[in-house]
Amino acid sequence: MSTPMLQISERVPRAVVGLLLVVALLAVGMVACSDDSPEQAEQQTEQEAVAQTQQEQSQPIDASEQPQSEQTTQQEAQQVAQPEAQPEQSDAQQAEAEEQTTEQAEPTDDPASDADRDTLNDGERFSSSIGPDETEKQFKFQAATGAWLRIFVDGKGGMDPIVTLLQPDGTEIAVNDDLSTTNRDSLLIAQVPVEGLQLIRVQPFDSNSLGDFIIEVQTLTIGNDDDNAIMAVGASTDGRLNTPGDVDVFEFQAEEGQQVFVLVDGDTGVDVFAQVFQPDGNLLQIDDDGGHGLDSEIYFTADAAGLWRVEVWPASNKAGQRQLIGAYRITVEDGLPTSAVNEAVASDLAGAALTFLQALRDGDSATILALAGPEALTIWGWDDAGDVGRDIRKIQSIDLGGEILQSVSYGDVLHPARGRVYFQFSETDWMRFELIQLGGHWLVDDWAHSIGPPS
Repeated sequence: MSTPMLQISERVPRAVVGLLLVVALLAVGMVACSDDSPEQAEQQTEQEAVAQTQQEQSQPIDASEQPQSEQTTQQEAQQVAQPEAQPEQSDAQQAEAEEQTTEQAEPTDDPASDADRDTLNDGERFSSSIGPDETEKQFKFQAATGAWLRIFVDGKGGMDPIVTLLQPDGTEIAVNDDLSTTNRDSLLIAQVPVEGLQLIRVQPFDSNSLGDFIIEVQTLTIGNDDDNAIMAVGASTDGRLNTPGDVDVFEFQAEEGQQVFVLVDGDTGVDVFAQVFQPDGNLLQIDDDGGHGLDSEIYFTADAAGLWRVEVWPASNKAGQRQLIGAYRITVEDGLPTSAVNEAVASDLAGAALTFLQALRDGDSATILALAGPEALTIWGWDDAGDVGRDIRKIQSIDLGGEILQSVSYGDVLHPARGRVYFQFSETDWMRFELIQLGGHWLVDDWAHSIGPPS
C-alpha cells in the first residue's frame, strides 16, 4: 500500500478556495441579517406616494442590462400608464415584505427568559445571567426518585459557569466546572436520590467570569441498558451508553492468526472508550481516541482461536468532569484497515488542515469557526466567532509545531467522507488532524499531537 506523501508546496489549494466561499457566504448572511430596519411612522397620503416613487426608482430592475437613463424613462412611463395600479401593487409588496421580515425575525429555538421565575421546565432552554453584585443563581426542578438528570450550562462571552445539583434539603449530589479540558461550559449527568424540587446552583468560576448563560435540564430516558451481544466478524451493531457507569460487552469468534479491526463510532460529542480481551480473559489492548475525533479504533492479529470480547465504556475526563454518554455503532471487520487516498483527495485534506493550522497560529477566529467540524464545535463549545476568540490564548498555548517537513494523508476505510492528515515538524514531533467532508468542503473535527502516522 502506498500512501500519498505531499510536500506542502505541491498541494492543490482547493480547500482554501472552499474556505473563502464558506467565509463569503457567512459574511453575506451576516449582512443580510443586519439589513432589517423599523417601519416608518404613518405619513400623509402625499408623502407615501413620493416615498413609493423614490423606492421604485431605486429598485434594480434589470440593472445589469439597462443604462440608468433607460431605467428611469421606463419607470416614469409605467407610472403614467398605470397611475391607479401602483398603490395596490405597493400595498401587496409591502405586506409580503412585512410577512417575510416577521418570519425572519421570529426566533428559532431561542431560550426563555423571565427574571421572576426560578423553576425550570423539562427540556427548556432558559436564559439568565450573574451580575457584578451576585455570587450565584439558583433554580428548581421537579424530579422523581431515581431519575437521571442532564444539566447543561452554556456560558456566553466570557462567562465561565460552575453547576451544582443539590437535593431539596440542600445536600450536594454532583458538581461540574468544565465539560472537558478544552470546553469551559458545565455539563453533569447525575441520578436523583430523593423526589421533589431539586436545587440547581450556577456560580461563576471567578470575578472575571460573570455574565450571561443558558441552562437546560432534561430528564433522561434510560431504556434498556442491556446492549450486550455476540457479533459476527464483518457486522455492525448499535449500542448506547445510558449512564456514566454503563458498560456494554460484545463478543465475536476469531481464529488464530486472523486479522481483526474494531471500530467504536460514537455520535457527535459521545466519547467512547474500548478495550479488547483475549479468549482467556486477559486484556489485549485499550483505546480512547484512536479513531476519528473521540472514537475508538483497535486492530490486531489474533494469537488464539476463540471468543474475543470488546468492552465499551464512556470515556471519563479528569476528576469532576462528566462522561460524554450517548449512542454509538460498533463494527468488527476482517482484516486490517487500508486507508490510502488518491493525490487529489490527499491535496484537499492537506490543504484544509494546513489552512486550519495557520488559523490556529494566527488566532483567526472567523477562519477557525468556518473550518471547524461538528465534533470540534461540540468539544470546544463554540457557538460563534466570539466563543472562538475567547479560547484563542488557550489554543495558542498548545505547542503547534514549527516548520512543516511533510504531510501524510489517509482516508477512512469505513467512512469515505472522513480523512486524517499528519504534519511532521521533526523526527518525533507530528500533529494529527481529523477531518470530515460536509457540503463538499473538508472541515477539521479534531487535532492533537502524535508520535507519527500509522505504519
